[in-house]
Amino acid sequence: MKRVLIITYYWPPNGGAGVYRWLKMSKYLPEYGWQPVIYTPLDPELTAVDHGLAKDISPDLEVIRHPITEPFSLYKRFTGRKQEERVQTAFLNEGGKRGWKEDVALWIRSNFFVPDARVWWVKPSIKFLKEYVVKHPVDAIITTGPPHSMHLIGLGLKQAKGIKWIADFRDPWTDIDYYGQLTLTDWADRKHHRLERQVLQAADRVVTVSWTWATDLSAISGRPVEVITNGFDPEDVPTTGAGG
Repeated sequence: MKRVLIITYYWPPNGGAGVYRWLKMSKYLPEYGWQPVIYTPLDPELTAVDHGLAKDISPDLEVIRHPITEPFSLYKRFTGRKQEERVQTAFLNEGGKRGWKEDVALWIRSNFFVPDARVWWVKPSIKFLKEYVVKHPVDAIITTGPPHSMHLIGLGLKQAKGIKWIADFRDPWTDIDYYGQLTLTDWADRKHHRLERQVLQAADRVVTVSWTWATDLSAISGRPVEVITNGFDPEDVPTTGAGG
């Protein structure tokens, strides 16, 4: 059984669309000779809560939860939000009035947290995982984004250890729908594009969920991009008897 380290921000009890792809992949990978090891934050910002997803986690699955520092609590205190309130992606205030505090917070997030608000987790994760893979070798690494900071962890491990690395893009990076709403300086915009190209060109394989995005990512990187579409888990689909 080969071992694959999957680096993902979204993992139960976090719910939402970002969880399902690699929760389900990790469920079935052992059937193909790969034992997954999940690396995920210990105390992430919860975009949604779905404790029911735990049923898909095998008791034999190794899940490494490492502390993460995020700016969400500071953002909520600064803007007067409740700590239990959910924060929109990239600090965007969808459909509501935005005051000067939200404008300031968005500018800071856009220019000091590149590529995203989880960037403070990159260096501590690289340091931790470099030591982990020495004691517990893995045959491959998979990073899934967004948040695309996960890919920077994979990049750091690839450069340090030379382990085969797959970068999985569930959404684009600089072509993501809200990128134009960020209040980016020219410096931050150039950094986004530089890091994006670096990840796309350094990974051993790049995977995304649609052929359109594969074409777009390939144009940025100058290399082929594979497609593994999102699917469904047959165990989640009830079957009916004959004639049902």
